[in-house]
Amino acid sequence: MVMKKYYELHEEFWQGLIEKGHVSWDKESEKDLLLRERNSILLKYLNGRKFYNALDLGCGSGSQSFYLSSLGINCTGIDISQTAINEGKRLANKLDMHIEFVCGDACDFNLDKKFDLITDSCLLHCLVLEKDRSKFFDRIKAHLTKDGKTFIYTMITDEGVNPFDELDYFHFDKDGILWSEGPDRFDVDWTIINNKKYFPHRRVYSLEKQKEEIITNGFKILSDEVLISDDCRNKTYVAWIE
Repeated sequence: MVMKKYYELHEEFWQGLIEKGHVSWDKESEKDLLLRERNSILLKYLNGRKFYNALDLGCGSGSQSFYLSSLGINCTGIDISQTAINEGKRLANKLDMHIEFVCGDACDFNLDKKFDLITDSCLLHCLVLEKDRSKFFDRIKAHLTKDGKTFIYTMITDEGVNPFDELDYFHFDKDGILWSEGPDRFDVDWTIINNKKYFPHRRVYSLEKQKEEIITNGFKILSDEVLISDDCRNKTYVAWIE
């Protein structure tokens, strides 16, 4: 029996969201899809420059894809979850917006075209294993035009700090891997840690380690910033790279 990749579990999570009447991962209403904070941050990095074709990686049901389209950019969104893609198509029809939604693996795809803008819709921190993260950056390079830009939006933490220490179903290790417990029905490779079963859930690097990874994978950081939540517990790294 072939085990699922850990990030294919997003399909089950998406099924649960849709069953509960939600239209996005962040549980916005349909009218609020274009209003999330990340869109205003992305707009700042676009900085009035003209982009023609965008690829939204880990698009989910398309909130960031819809925003890009509203700016007049032709947008393609790719996500591992067929349920998310189906919801994106439904919303696009309802909002009368043209988005090309593709169900696929952001670590292993070929769209046979290039884009002058590629955006990370909170996908990078969902890719836990180093080989998967390397493939993610390879796919970006394969689909980016010569002068194209990429927008990265990913979780980070301070060196040696466990941002999930209050949640006992998580185990955060020294390599920045967030391991999660889960039900036995999850058809994935389990790892035993302290006599408990875990699957890889997130990868959360320090700021220095995250910058190093981007540069090591052949990109140049043009500008960046760290966003801190109101309670100061959660940090997000935003980078504009080429």
